[in-house]
Amino acid sequence: MVKFKILIFVLLSISLLFDNAKSENLEEALSNAYVSNPIINSKRAELRSFDEDVSAATSRFFPNIEVIGSYSETNLKYGELSKVKTNPLSGSISANQIIFAGGTLINNRLSAVNKVSAGRENLNYLEQELLYDAAEAYFNYLKSEQIVGLRESNLEVLKERLIATQIQFDVGELTLTDVAQAEARLSLAIATLAEARSRMQGTKANYKSIIGNEPEKLEPYIKKLFIPSSENEALLFALKQNPIIRFTEKSEKSSRYQVASNKGLLSPKISVSGEYIYAEEGNFLMNEDVDQYQITGTIKIPIFYGGLNWSNIRKAQEINTRDKYLIIDSKRQLKKFVKTTYANYKSSLLKISSTKEQVRANQIALEGVKQEFQMGTRTTLDILDAEQENLDARVALVRAENNSNISMFLLSFYLGNLSPQNLSLKIDPYDPKINYNRVKNTRIGLKRIQVIGNDD
Repeated sequence: MVKFKILIFVLLSISLLFDNAKSENLEEALSNAYVSNPIINSKRAELRSFDEDVSAATSRFFPNIEVIGSYSETNLKYGELSKVKTNPLSGSISANQIIFAGGTLINNRLSAVNKVSAGRENLNYLEQELLYDAAEAYFNYLKSEQIVGLRESNLEVLKERLIATQIQFDVGELTLTDVAQAEARLSLAIATLAEARSRMQGTKANYKSIIGNEPEKLEPYIKKLFIPSSENEALLFALKQNPIIRFTEKSEKSSRYQVASNKGLLSPKISVSGEYIYAEEGNFLMNEDVDQYQITGTIKIPIFYGGLNWSNIRKAQEINTRDKYLIIDSKRQLKKFVKTTYANYKSSLLKISSTKEQVRANQIALEGVKQEFQMGTRTTLDILDAEQENLDARVALVRAENNSNISMFLLSFYLGNLSPQNLSLKIDPYDPKINYNRVKNTRIGLKRIQVIGNDD
């Protein structure tokens, strides 16, 4: 008997360890999404392509060097002459260096640098958006799972209630109406449970698509993120911290440099070129070798191109005007979102408090109705209604806590504060400067092709 109890204890311990190993908390889910989400990884690759624009713009400051070589073999028979074979051989090396281009080169590079900076801010914004989407998927699945649990428990209670009602009907204590009411309430519980399970499958699919794995015993999130104490403080914080503002500002700066670059097309362009040629031209009459070099200075003054350069300047100016308006719009939109979300978050806290009081009151009322039912002063419908009100209050509390958590994360997202560091994620955040510093001065060489698996 003692050995049997020891075996049961060991099996239970192993079971508990296995269950704990499968549990997942919010930080782990967000880390998985941050590292493996295909959309955010595609945006990181896109940003790395912007880094190459800086390298391409920098390359214009260096000379263009080309080597050309040719060799041919010719056989011919000319009149009375015997068959003659010639082997012309030639080769040349040339170099061209731009000396002055009216500021086009430097402005192109500065435009590319600011485009990269804008891309970093956009990536930061998208990463925070992903973390919010992942948190929302986490909370929604946790909510649906808890609601399914509550409705399953309620279904068992109603099954027992129907059995008890049927027994009391058989002994003449209750009427057929009481039985019908219990049956109707049980049927309603079955239908609502089926609907809740269907919604849970939908939130499960959404969880998998964003985070990348199936949800396994999600743990409730009890931590609190930083929230400013007032709406005005939240607005000031968001305007300073949210990356979408810096994205629009850097984009405007990039297009401003592009205007200056296009204006440079109206200026003279000075360049120096050099070429060395060597050729062996053997034929049936004589052998001729060529060995020559030349250095040429060129100045190119644009006079008339059918209005092309002026059109490009006007186009760049309009793009820059668009970007200036986008700065204004982004600030207006951000203010609107912060104000709305801040109010929603504050109201969600009040709703949680009132719903908890509602749950407490309904629980007391349910116990009172049960006692009064035993004394015969309450009907079956009274106790069914009390149980339904108690269930509705508990479901409302789950939803209120879920909505409050989502509002808190959404507000943090608009504040620009939803970063891996602030969320205490145990991962190394993606650093876009690593690739930028590696390629900005790289003159030659390919990037190793990354093999991407089909992980569905």
